[in-house]
Amino acid sequence: MVSIVLKESMQHYFIDKPHNAEDYFEFRDSVLGYELCFRSCDSIFSKDKIDDGTRALLNAIKKQINLEGYGLDLGCGLGVIGIALIKTFHVKMDMIDINKTAVRLTNENLIKNNVQHSAKAYFSDGFENVNDRYDFIISNPPIKSGKTMLFNLMKETYNHLKDNGQLILVIRKNHGMESLKKYLISIYSNCEIIHVIRAIIY
Repeated sequence: MVSIVLKESMQHYFIDKPHNAEDYFEFRDSVLGYELCFRSCDSIFSKDKIDDGTRALLNAIKKQINLEGYGLDLGCGLGVIGIALIKTFHVKMDMIDINKTAVRLTNENLIKNNVQHSAKAYFSDGFENVNDRYDFIISNPPIKSGKTMLFNLMKETYNHLKDNGQLILVIRKNHGMESLKKYLISIYSNCEIIHVIRAIIY
């Protein structure tokens, strides 16, 4: 089963770059009733706050889906999604990202938020280093990387879900939601939109 949450805008950071000690900082933010602490730097997506898409995704999951078992946070960034889901549902998580700095920071943030025994983060270019199958895969996917890359990534999710597993995504409506939904139906046979958020303008 595939569920989609519509979101506003996003920007992604795939390339590692050198950092100095002064590039790193910490911030705190609240989601799903938890005050979380994150170590971050300027090359990471949503570097100093929890982005609106991720927040909408987590809120929709809490309201409408009861997660259980073993999950994968695909494109984990600083680890926001995985950490929030572990605290809310007491699940086990793997967390992967193509950005090695993000992976390192996620492992630090697992410790900062006292969930290091329920998750591990590691580098993977897509599913290159992923060998397990999961009860659920969660993602704020890299829409701006292009349709071909996104569709290939979504196709791979099928091979890494257990029977009756769930893929849950957040996507901006005008960034190809309808075409992605059709593509996912061709793979999974069913796909539903579980929540829509209004445009947020700053």
